[in-house]
Amino acid sequence: MSAGKKIVGHEELHRLVRDLLASYGARESDADCVADGLLWANLRGVDGHGISRLPRYLQWIEKGDIDVKAEPRLVHDQQATFVLEGGRGFGPVACMQAAALATERAAKLGVTFGLVRDTTHTGAVGRYAQWIAARDCAALVIGGGMGPMAYHGARVVSIGTNPIAIAVPSDDGPIMLDMATSTISNGKILQARATGEALPPGTVLTADGEPTTDPRKAEILLPLGGAKGSGLSLMFEMLASVLAAAPIYARVLGPPRLTRNVANLAVLAIDIASFRPLADFTRDAHELAALLKAQPRQAGFDEITLPGERSARTEAARRKSGIPIPAKLWEELKRIAKAHAVGMPAEQPMKA
Repeated sequence: MSAGKKIVGHEELHRLVRDLLASYGARESDADCVADGLLWANLRGVDGHGISRLPRYLQWIEKGDIDVKAEPRLVHDQQATFVLEGGRGFGPVACMQAAALATERAAKLGVTFGLVRDTTHTGAVGRYAQWIAARDCAALVIGGGMGPMAYHGARVVSIGTNPIAIAVPSDDGPIMLDMATSTISNGKILQARATGEALPPGTVLTADGEPTTDPRKAEILLPLGGAKGSGLSLMFEMLASVLAAAPIYARVLGPPRLTRNVANLAVLAIDIASFRPLADFTRDAHELAALLKAQPRQAGFDEITLPGERSARTEAARRKSGIPIPAKLWEELKRIAKAHAVGMPAEQPMKA
């Protein structure tokens, strides 16, 4: 554990997020939903999508980029397909509604594909895929957003860090892949700025398009796998944004030179039982996972892990021992909490 970090229980952090959002005018249910999403990320070790995002969310509310009174509404509804208009409200609220709607309809129709358009930062998209898979569906979730990534070969921001999450149920719980199309997420930069740690080489550029490892100078992310990452990001923008009649990067690169935060999401839910007995699928998923983990390992590998396996272990540990908060972020949260008469969480002793 790095020096200077504070250790806080997840329930206390959830309360802090909820109370601060409420102090900014958020509805109780919306504040709970956003807090759930941020703490889901922190518990699983995806700290760049956790409470470190809260100060930015509050800034967006102050600027009017997030409308705390917005309520998602259906603007297209053909049962197996739907479009949910976010109205620039909280991204996690609209996305959780879309996940719930897609899951409910897939149970009746077999497959449902839904879009969320014109919302704000969605948080970690793995949250929605895991939630769907826990309800006996396979899930594919892709995001379109404002993540500052250079298209392969470009030295300026030209495409989003558009993520993908895929999850399926198994006898041991959901198996889930959750990844951005950039080498690292923008949240990793925010986290590195809070901790002072250097970024991995070959992951970011400065505002002038030069390579750097300094998180204070990092402005542009590079795509994962070069052309593969930027190609995936482009196609996710097509499916999550252009299909929803809410293109993002066409408006960033051309008129009207969009700068405010905006996000879209595509959600595909597949009811397993519509294709085969659920118990047979989850058994076979478990068997395949076990066979992969039992394969001979390369030198330097202590274990073969599945997508999401390390995050699940981190969650189990952090539920018991608490969540580490960098000192810089802790001080920022203290200033915000004091300004809005919200109590800070109690610290937990750091374990050796």
